[in-house]
Amino acid sequence: MIERIVIHRFRGIRQGDLNHLRKFNLFIGPNNSGKTAILELLYLSATSGRSVQFIRDDLLPAETGVLKATTSARTDLLGYEPLPYLRQRHGKHSEWNGNPAVVTAEGGLEINLRRLPNSDGAPPWNSFRLAAPLPDWGEQDVYAFSKEDIARIAMFTLPQPAMLDPSMIPPAIAEAGVRPAGAATDTTTAAPTPTTGTATEVEDVSSAATDTTTAATTTEPTPAATTPIFDWHYLWEPDWVYRWDRQQPIDRLAVWVTQGERPQPQQVVFFSSQTANSHFTDHFANWAYHNVKDWHETLAERMAQVFPALEGAKIEVLDTPDAQSGRTGYVRFPNRTPLAIDQFGDGARHAFKLLAALTALAATVDDDHPGLLLWEEPEVYMHAATLNRLLRIVADIVAQKPIQVCITTQSLEVLAWLILYLDQQPAMQPDQISTFHLNLKDGQLHVRPFIGKALGSWFDFFGDPRLIEEDELASPLTRLLSIREERE
Repeated sequence: MIERIVIHRFRGIRQGDLNHLRKFNLFIGPNNSGKTAILELLYLSATSGRSVQFIRDDLLPAETGVLKATTSARTDLLGYEPLPYLRQRHGKHSEWNGNPAVVTAEGGLEINLRRLPNSDGAPPWNSFRLAAPLPDWGEQDVYAFSKEDIARIAMFTLPQPAMLDPSMIPPAIAEAGVRPAGAATDTTTAAPTPTTGTATEVEDVSSAATDTTTAATTTEPTPAATTPIFDWHYLWEPDWVYRWDRQQPIDRLAVWVTQGERPQPQQVVFFSSQTANSHFTDHFANWAYHNVKDWHETLAERMAQVFPALEGAKIEVLDTPDAQSGRTGYVRFPNRTPLAIDQFGDGARHAFKLLAALTALAATVDDDHPGLLLWEEPEVYMHAATLNRLLRIVADIVAQKPIQVCITTQSLEVLAWLILYLDQQPAMQPDQISTFHLNLKDGQLHVRPFIGKALGSWFDFFGDPRLIEEDELASPLTRLLSIREERE
């Protein structure tokens, strides 16, 4: 699973280091604090799985001129194209028509980075190529890029590069102690791991209360047999790059490094209100129907656990109404005609589509093929009691599977559920769960991790962890409870 992310200029994050990621992760914090940006960054990282070669002619014949690489896969598990999916989330056309790329005669992509208009800021390098693998003799070429790919690709990944040219390493990432595998002088020691006010036990909580900025760097020994996996990711579409205070050519790109094993694109689900309000793709629905054992039956059982009124109903995924593209779910009660899930309330639609995706994901993973669920704001549309049941089912599913979960939330209900879950002998161990309070100040990502039960300890000692560095009475709920307490 992904354990750490070191970030250079992705969206609103100019610089950041997010460490201590676990199996089950919760992100909290103010609006515009980088929570959704982290989900999107993880999504782009995990869906970069289409094999290519990265070539910089200006570095040839040096070893760093040709490197093994990947770029965005055609689809994720749900059948969504990664970059178009994220562009639509931000109100853009799904296709990027301004991509400075062309298809080469060999079926690769050549990208010629441009200067920004009215700017003397040069790109970090003038051009590079992404070369597609060659097909086997006599077989159809399924690897070559097409003109349609140009509008759908804006990044590449270098998996565990042994060496990198200095022009490809942002100073902030180098200062975090992250370096290509071949550049390390001591292979028995992991890269320095900055701590960010981590609270893991009750006794740590009081000191953490006054430490809200990045603490001093520490180095933790790693067994010689365990070499950290560092994958380097580069994104060149300008709208995704933090644009202020550029000082060096590399500042024209968003660059980040992930530590740990990334899943394959076919084991990745990004679930948001955008997903909940969309029909299933034909790609996903057909695949799940033919490959996920008892998909409909399992989904019906889990929906009844969330919504007891659905006990005894059957679930099917069929054609959408009005001859629309894609598929949707139908609920069939005994002796009644089926009712489309979209005819139910928003909460039922949200839960149905999440559980349909997660049930399929859980059926595809094993220890060699881990999964990733990115879930944006589970509380959307959900009643408190229903939310409690849905979170419990999700936790029970992923506890038995190699699936990493990352959730953003603004809900005190979600935090309360997690605290209670950890107190009730959960299927997951406390050290498999992290909660992160995020905040952005002048583009610097400030992170406070709470490992396991430390979240509950903070709540007991200091109150609402969402309001770290803020006036607690800014919350209407806290203010109401405070007024009631004073009256008593």
